[in-house]
Amino acid sequence: MPIPETKFNDWNSTGADKGSADARDKTRRALMSERSPLEQADEDYEVYLQGSYANTTHTRGSSDVDVVAKITSAWRSDLEELSEEAEERYNEDHDDADYDHRDFYDDVLTALRIKFGRSAVTLGNKAIKIDKERTSLLDVDVDVVACGEYRVYRTYPQGGDEDAEIDKGMHFMPQSGNDRVINFPKIHRENGREMHSNYKETVRIFKNARYYYNNHFDTLWTIDAHSYGIECLIYNVPESILKRTSRSDRFDEILTHLEDADFSSFDQVSEMESLFGGSSTQWSTDEADELITRLREMWDDWYSKRKNAQLFH
Repeated sequence: MPIPETKFNDWNSTGADKGSADARDKTRRALMSERSPLEQADEDYEVYLQGSYANTTHTRGSSDVDVVAKITSAWRSDLEELSEEAEERYNEDHDDADYDHRDFYDDVLTALRIKFGRSAVTLGNKAIKIDKERTSLLDVDVDVVACGEYRVYRTYPQGGDEDAEIDKGMHFMPQSGNDRVINFPKIHRENGREMHSNYKETVRIFKNARYYYNNHFDTLWTIDAHSYGIECLIYNVPESILKRTSRSDRFDEILTHLEDADFSSFDQVSEMESLFGGSSTQWSTDEADELITRLREMWDDWYSKRKNAQLFH
């Protein structure tokens, strides 16, 4: 028998805020304080949330807060869509920056250590990590992605940057590996907002279903799908399915749709890159297939394999 509607009513809600806004504000103040080397460098930058807290797809199992610190006065450009004339005009208008995202990264690291203490701030592969257990200033762990602006130029007219059509994102190099990471979190956030109102709660339902399968379902398997992949997968579901009022019917119909879907047409939420592929910012079809197969198993075998446990402690 399938999963009852009452369970989906548990799974659709957001988790507690857990101090995400406070963490963002304290991180911003750390970077903008008078002692901050960023203030001495006098460069333009911005600080904002990304990930599940920013997109309101966080669940009760969400933990650390993702904060972006991005220099905007220097950037890396993608000029592939420009004509030869427009590219030449762009190159005539721009010089190499004296202070770039690598200098910015070092200054962000220094500023965070001044504020939160050296022992609390460590280097991760993709983010600077702040451990709440090593500072009294935070209630949650924080990952700070110190990055540069990434610009995809669609046009570059005579008026220059002010009149150009530009998609803006972020870029950085991880501590290990040679693949530059390029993301578009603000476009991701805006596109998610424009989806049907059921979109975000459906993402939360699938994330909670994954958690339940891994922790409270009687099986030897696990679901390895990450939250970003789930969010992008649901983004590619037709609105005609997302708008179904019954959450159990919606869940079932989404699985049916995904079981027969052509993944080659699936985009990330930003629509700036295909969801599946071999780059460091793309997902594996094997993990997506595993997610769909395991959730279908849970749907079909709910009453015979679920354990006598609540979803959350």
